Amino acid sequence: MFQITVSVDGSKSDWLYAIEDMIKTKLEACNAVSAFNMSGRRLYCGFGCEAEHKAEMLAAVKECIIEMYAVVTKFDYMKRNLQLCLPSQRYEILLHTLVAFDRENEYKLLRRAVRVEDGLALDGLFDFKLHDLKGRWLEICKLTKTNGAYLHDDDTYNELLRFLISAVDPKITRLTVCEDGGKYRLTGALKTGDLDLCVGDVNELMYCLIDLAPLELIIDGGISNHELSDRLIGIFDAKTEHRVKNKSKK
Repeated sequence: MFQITVSVDGSKSDWLYAIEDMIKTKLEACNAVSAFNMSGRRLYCGFGCEAEHKAEMLAAVKECIIEMYAVVTKFDYMKRNLQLCLPSQRYEILLHTLVAFDRENEYKLLRRAVRVEDGLALDGLFDFKLHDLKGRWLEICKLTKTNGAYLHDDDTYNELLRFLISAVDPKITRLTVCEDGGKYRLTGALKTGDLDLCVGDVNELMYCLIDLAPLELIIDGGISNHELSDRLIGIFDAKTEHRVKNKSKK
């Protein structure tokens, strides 16, 4: 049996808890297991597998840790260092967009910096080894703060998000969104298969769109929420296609 343990300070336990489902899924795929344990002021996560699956498990754990830093840790860092007087919805959407911004280059940096080994302190690695990454994030926060006054204007806000998303590697080429029973349905073709997803509200829809960063966004049949429709057009250059209903002949 091969085992390793990583840990994080209890004040940052959400870093690990946020990727708990991802850890379980990836470890199941390589016949490994994980367990969380809070001891003293630190949260520990243990990983174990049979010796023949060691390389697979270490690769899976590294992938999870990189995702944690690139998404969860970055969001936490941005939120602590970017205090803006904006409506909550606008602020949260901005934060999610900043997290997605330049993610491919940040993944490359993290792949070089993260070495998975027994006893790895995730907060220690962040504090002492990821200076370049934190420096980039802090510059983004400073630049956004400097221009914070302009973010109250819809056109300027949409233009900024459009610029940030243009630097996100798209996960899908053509994405269609339509209203469906009070929810929003997203359909399209990913590299890994077809996408067919229903989301419950505007914020969730925007987070999905930011993450997917489609090259082309189609609004199928129009959106009744005019503010949302304007935002989709302003940020994603969305185009509306009106469905033609077939009329039965009498």
